[in-house]
Amino acid sequence: MTEALPDPGASAAVLIGVASYKTMQKLPTVARNLTRLKEALTDRAVWGLPPDKCVVVLDPKSSDDLIDPVVQAARAARDTLIVYYAGHGFVDPLGALRLTMIGSAEELPHKAVLYSEVREALRQHNRARRRVIILDCCYSGRALGDMDAQTRTPLRTVADVKGMKGSYLLTSAAANVRALAPRGEECTAFTGEFVRVLREGVPGRDGQPTRPFLTLDAIYREVRGSLDHRGRPTPRQQDNNQVGQLPFVRNLAHPLPPARFLPPPPRARWKRRTAFALAALAPVATLAADTGNIPSDVCSPHASLIGFSDSLDKVTFQGRRVSGLSSLAVSHSTALSLADNSSPVLFRMTLGEPGKPPEPRITGMTRLLRHDGSPYGERGFDGEAFAVEDSGRTVLVASEHTPSIGRYSLATGELLYELPVPESFRADIPAGDAQRGAIFESLALSPDSRRLYVGLEDPLGRDGTYRGGNRIRILRYIGEPGGAYRVDGQLAYETDSGMRLAELAPIGDGRFLALERGYTEGQGNSIRVYEVSLTGLRDVTEVPSLERTPASAFVVKRELVDLGDCPSFGARAKQPQVNPLLDNAEGMALGGTLTEGPHQGRRALYLVTDDNENPVQITRFYTLAVDVS
Repeated sequence: MTEALPDPGASAAVLIGVASYKTMQKLPTVARNLTRLKEALTDRAVWGLPPDKCVVVLDPKSSDDLIDPVVQAARAARDTLIVYYAGHGFVDPLGALRLTMIGSAEELPHKAVLYSEVREALRQHNRARRRVIILDCCYSGRALGDMDAQTRTPLRTVADVKGMKGSYLLTSAAANVRALAPRGEECTAFTGEFVRVLREGVPGRDGQPTRPFLTLDAIYREVRGSLDHRGRPTPRQQDNNQVGQLPFVRNLAHPLPPARFLPPPPRARWKRRTAFALAALAPVATLAADTGNIPSDVCSPHASLIGFSDSLDKVTFQGRRVSGLSSLAVSHSTALSLADNSSPVLFRMTLGEPGKPPEPRITGMTRLLRHDGSPYGERGFDGEAFAVEDSGRTVLVASEHTPSIGRYSLATGELLYELPVPESFRADIPAGDAQRGAIFESLALSPDSRRLYVGLEDPLGRDGTYRGGNRIRILRYIGEPGGAYRVDGQLAYETDSGMRLAELAPIGDGRFLALERGYTEGQGNSIRVYEVSLTGLRDVTEVPSLERTPASAFVVKRELVDLGDCPSFGARAKQPQVNPLLDNAEGMALGGTLTEGPHQGRRALYLVTDDNENPVQITRFYTLAVDVS
């Protein structure tokens, strides 16, 4: 590796940020991002880029305002070109990443700039030997891979620019991850961490000497490690032609040259931040709260984590392995949990005292059987959700196999009755439009048991996704408690980007809690709970496709808690997680009102994870205290 920095006199940088939106949530931290990043890049102790070669573009109003400075810098730079963007990012209906301006709105994609247009401008005008692109926005990881669902650009060529020696792309989040702007911090978490590394450097570790220069790879590893340690979204990178291995800036953890040659950097303002928050940008409803004097168990203004337990992970009960727990129901001091495999079992258990960390203990089990009392064979059942009927003697169970919805006796486990399933919701017949293995995932009864709601895991083939979110249908049934049920309509539900609807739990008055879960390779799981109303919604049975259906037809969601914002409480993960507390949550049940302790007046909320019989996943129970209106 050549021990020489890029020539600042032959380099250029364009720092673009949007802070003062007209219709989207304002992002004041972005303006500070631009100031601090320019200060670092132009500081001679760090690199020494001439100030007139570091152009700041704050609050562009048009695509010309955003792209023209990039073109000018690309034409001027001969050594290294840096293009930085911070602001809201969103995914358009075709799955492409769009960078916003002050007048942008998600419902009007044409008012935002396609990242691919910025990339094309660089391809046409770039003259630099090295190009560095840094994106600090939601879904920025989309720039790393397939930018357009119709073009299928190979991963290796996305960041490539014809006629240059190499390029480096650094994003603040994965392709399907919303990033957050933390309150109480000067900059967004990703950019704040990036500038901190420039200002503080990286000391040698494990007996290795401290190097005089930092490479982009070294900066990336340090930023990623720090963000992972704090439970924040994991940044991503893509290196073309090993640009990441070349010296980029001076390492200020290394002894500096004599003061007469280099002035000391202003390091005092860059102390390590300790507030718990997530990287980049998102609407105000999802911002992390200022921790101030908030108790350490707080996850959101509406929820606190009471505790968790892994005591049932990889254990057996009466010769049966406890695994695949995909649904949960609670009643007073007892609970039931369904194992989602070809030999279905309902485990009876206790969860411990209300308001205390869970202490799950299995007390019995009921094997679910066919009409004639015979067991289900291989791949004959895949139970994902259930609800206890008000008699307490029967349960309604949704299976992804076929799929089916049946009533089973809790005493004998035998199938007593099957509900009709519309042909389009099946995967085993020509008229079926469901995706095999991703059909019925959630099921909930209204408190009076007259209405039953059954939700899909993935969209029907004709419905698809929109801006990364799954547009799914919820079947609504009507009937008599313990009697027959008939289909009474379909409701439209849109998940967050990259998420799936895993469970519904009734609150009352047509309101439910909705559990959404997701998984990102290298980053781990996401778990979010929303309060929703399933009354007064348009029946979408006759809507051919939900892909272009107006937002007004979909369930309105109010975020109750994102478990990624909860304290880890010493939890350990067996695979990479932004917060080691997280795993594959699939079951949820709302308990009673807590009558004593610090969470008095709130309701207990229980979650369980499905380990999929995978050694790197965990069967974990959570207890939270939540406010439901």
